[in-house]
Amino acid sequence: MPPQPAGDRGKAGRVLVIGGTGFVGRHLVGRLAAGGRRVRVLTRNPQVMQPAWYHDVVELTAGSHRDPAALDAALDGIDVVYHLAKGEGRNWQEYLDNDVEPTRRIAEAALRRGVRRFVYVGSIDSYASANATDRIDGSTALDPRIERRNHYARSKATCENLLLAMAREQGLPLVILRLGIVIGPGSSPIHYGVGRFAAWDRLTYWGDGRHKLPFVLVEDAADALVRAIEVPAIEARSFLITDAPLISARDYVAAMQVHSGGRVRAAPRAIWRYWLADLVRGMAKTVIRHPNRHLSTLHDWQCRSHRATYDAAQSIDILGWRPAGTRQALIERGIHPAVEAMMSRR
Repeated sequence: MPPQPAGDRGKAGRVLVIGGTGFVGRHLVGRLAAGGRRVRVLTRNPQVMQPAWYHDVVELTAGSHRDPAALDAALDGIDVVYHLAKGEGRNWQEYLDNDVEPTRRIAEAALRRGVRRFVYVGSIDSYASANATDRIDGSTALDPRIERRNHYARSKATCENLLLAMAREQGLPLVILRLGIVIGPGSSPIHYGVGRFAAWDRLTYWGDGRHKLPFVLVEDAADALVRAIEVPAIEARSFLITDAPLISARDYVAAMQVHSGGRVRAAPRAIWRYWLADLVRGMAKTVIRHPNRHLSTLHDWQCRSHRATYDAAQSIDILGWRPAGTRQALIERGIHPAVEAMMSRR
């Protein structure tokens, strides 16, 4: 008998959040706890967690998701798994070891435990998003040239494909959410989705910085993640989690300037210039056979601009999700809190 959809079981089940100490993960855990769900967070060092996390429905468990024994113990009694952890690495092999292989182990362990839903958080970086005439939604396939992309985008896509194969062949009750450029309290205003920052007040845009970007408030991203375990019969589907295209990188910087009381120096830079500089560095590493050698592609750099139009209408309709939907909300609840926190530390 296939696993019962999470939406059929009410709120009694326990939820495991892997990656719960990150920016989005913290908001997700808070939202789940506020809704009365029992949450277990697997973290390498529970002692450093803020006191607010010690909640009667939140359990902090020491360990790493890369440790099979710790993972198996963390899955005891769990009905729903969220996998938000990000892999890291200096080369593709390290991403395979630190992201793809652990993801496979998590999914296999979840299947053995009979979880009722497995939510994987993918990334819009895995899309081919360089063409301004393209429209991207939850049904859009990932970049068909993913092998020519940066290691992070490629690793997230590889994990998705692995999990989808397990959903087809083994019945993994998978739901994928691909989050846009997440902003809000607890984040830094220095965001790679906006441009390349040399410092908080100095950056270059990906291109001219004029096109609207796929931002989403962290509170809205957390709401979508909660809905992904409450809506029945959505297994093996992918959902795009972005707000309407309302703010450009230039708008983002203008909001930073106004709220910080200072001047943020930002300049356009042609994508091919980023690529050429990176290609030269990559060629030099290749000549000396550096272990982290990698030749970047123009296609990969062009995708960093996210010039395509992102449309989350399917997610809004199927999940019953309602993002903020206004330019003012994105600025006041997304950019301003991050700037205020940064200024308080200076």
